[in-house]
Amino acid sequence: MRRAPTVTDGIGGRGRAARFRLLGVLAAAALAGCSAGLDRGGTGSAAGDFARAQAEFDRGHHAEAIALLENFERGHPGSQYIDDAVFLLGRAHQGNGEQILARAAFERLRKDFPQSPFAEEALFQIGRSWFLSVRGPALDPEPAEEALRVLRLYMRRYPEGAFVEEARKGEQGALGVLAEKERLNGVTYLRLGRYEAARRCFERSLERWPEAPRSAEALAGIARAREREGDASGARNAWQRLLEHLGEDPARYRKGKELAREAGKRLARLDADGS
Repeated sequence: MRRAPTVTDGIGGRGRAARFRLLGVLAAAALAGCSAGLDRGGTGSAAGDFARAQAEFDRGHHAEAIALLENFERGHPGSQYIDDAVFLLGRAHQGNGEQILARAAFERLRKDFPQSPFAEEALFQIGRSWFLSVRGPALDPEPAEEALRVLRLYMRRYPEGAFVEEARKGEQGALGVLAEKERLNGVTYLRLGRYEAARRCFERSLERWPEAPRSAEALAGIARAREREGDASGARNAWQRLLEHLGEDPARYRKGKELAREAGKRLARLDADGS
């Protein structure tokens, strides 16, 4: 993921680059203890106060940066640096593991400063913050679903944007989480004897991401559910579909070789039974 713009990034064009060069000088002075009047309460100039917060962020001191940025907003509400501060506040909350607060800052920036040079990245960072909130496929799917929604929105709105490639990677990650959650639900329903519900979960898993690392297991789950439902024709089709999916290199899928052997045995048994 791209980091927040620093004093040397020059994000946002020539005017913004000049601003960050100025802030860089002030930040260096603040860190050296040479900026008179720049205490934690933010009693200095707007440029100096923001530069100090930026410097704390760049040093990885996210909690300190948050405090300084919040003071900056209170002390300099009409500053030309206010959108810079709101954006950096979101990044600082991200770094501090506070994803709800990070999203709130990025959403506020997009609402209050739609013309900001940070508006595009703010949308991407909202999706990223949702993805950072994902805690695994067995838990609440909302973060993955929201990450998928926002990252796709970003790619539609900014098809040539600076973060498209990272958004695509995030999209695949979110799809993987959601596909695996559906697969796990299918496994649970299969154990409970709820074969139709299991089959539908496996099918949804494949719809999410047909080439997921565990997609072969989802196909095997469909075949097993069909058999237990007493649908021999459907089971045969599902096992054959699995073999086609595995192709000549089943090892690229988790349990691929094992599943290929199982599919062969099940098809032979179905043929022997005349089903």
